[in-house]
This record gives sequence, structure tokens and C-alpha cells, in this order.
Amino acid sequence: MTIATSLANTHDAGRIPYVTADEAFTLMQTAFDRFLTLIESLNPEDWNKPTPCTEWNVRDMVAHQAGGYASGTSYGEMIRQYGQMPKPNQLPEDAVNKFQLAERAGKTPPELIAELRRVGPVAIQNWTYGFRPFKLVTIPHAIAGKLSMRHLMWVIHSRDTWMHRLDICRATGRTFEQTKEHDGRINELVVLDLARSLRNKLGSRAFTIALTGIAGGIWKIGKDETKAEIEMDVLDFNIYTSGRYNYEKALSRAKFSGDKNLAELAFKNFLVLY
Repeated sequence: MTIATSLANTHDAGRIPYVTADEAFTLMQTAFDRFLTLIESLNPEDWNKPTPCTEWNVRDMVAHQAGGYASGTSYGEMIRQYGQMPKPNQLPEDAVNKFQLAERAGKTPPELIAELRRVGPVAIQNWTYGFRPFKLVTIPHAIAGKLSMRHLMWVIHSRDTWMHRLDICRATGRTFEQTKEHDGRINELVVLDLARSLRNKLGSRAFTIALTGIAGGIWKIGKDETKAEIEMDVLDFNIYTSGRYNYEKALSRAKFSGDKNLAELAFKNFLVLY
């Protein structure tokens, strides 16, 4: 695919519509349901397999999800978890993740699934329609720049579950179920966050990102006419943009055309919060 052939199908990433509360609910519920379906299908030997999050096996990843959804059950639980103090050079969420895993170190896979079934629906309801004062809070963040709690609740939580479903599918050799309606929208919101994060780095320049696959699409990122194109499989794009691939590995899975210096500049800054 070239810039010339992709222009007709290109959308402006800066104009991707943001979620409404009702859409956020649907995205979270679908991500949660698909995650549960996947982990309930795992064989006993799957739970100890390593994942792209190198410090976690599959069981650890599910424990993290159980802890994450538990944090959404009440203000008290959210404050208890998010009150964990990070170590020097540690992201706050990494401290929370470590706390979640430590609390669930002795839980079996069936116990983790049972916890998810118990806390998931409560958290999804609260993140969507509750915690209203907290949604007004914005905090500085090393990856997101400024992170609003509404964005965390409405976008990042469903994205996190979606990404960990992909992690577990890759770790266990399972098929990653995709639909344009759900997975395409999850990816579209990643592209929106990426466009916002690259705004100051690109200046007036622009490039096209063409993501292939069911959840993919073609978007222009930047202000002026497109001078470069990056083509990549949509799942590889998300693996890289989440920090799971290093630059060299991701580069081997991407194609550049047009102004390669611009493409490289943009590509080196593909990082958003998951």
C-alpha cells in the first residue's frame, strides 16, 4: 500500500470521536466478557506459561485483572490500592500491580475467575456511571502526559483488558477473537491517543498510518499534507505501542514509504497508556 492508494480511505485521527458513557460501558462489558470466556477455556498447563509482560505468567496476568476490577468496587478499595507508594523510577501503576499480585499470590485459577465474576460487573458499572467527583481529577503521568480519571475509567480499563486478552492468546496459542465493532473501536481510541501524544513532536508535519487486519484502518496523524506512511498489522501495532516490542523488533514488522525520516521520528514515539 502506498500513500497515493490509501488517501481515499484515510480518516483524520484528530477527529476520531471520543466515547460516551454508554459506549464506554459496552466496550468494557464486551472486553470483560471475552476475557472471561478465554480464561475459562484455558487448560491447567496454560496458567504457568510466560506472557509478553516478561515478569508475569498467565496466572499473574489474570490476578492483575482481578485486582484491577476489585479496585473499581468502591472508593475505599480504590484508595487502598492506589495509595501504594511507587519506588524510585517506578510508575505508580506498577506499584499497584505488584500489590494486586501479592494479595492474590495464593489464589488458584478457579478462585481468580470467581473473583473476576464477582467484582467485574460492579466495577464496570462504577467506572461508567459512578465515581463522578473522581472523574474530574487529572494527574501528571509519565506516558500519558496528563491523565484524567475519566479517561482511565472510560478508555484505559477496557483497553487494558483487551490487551491482556491478546497477551494470553499469544502465550497459549489461542485465536484472538476480533470484530470491527469492538476491537476496531478499541484500536481507534489508541490511534486517537497516539495522535494527541505526537502533536508536539510532529510540528506541522503529518503522516499516514495504515493498520491491516479486522480491527485496522487508515488514519492521518498531523496537520499538513501527508509526507510519509507507516503500514503495520493492527495487533503488532498495539503490541508495540503498549511497549511490548522494542523499536528494532517493531521495525521488522512495519513498512515505511515517503519521507522515511519523518516515519522513523513518529515510529520511535509510538507509546500510549494501556
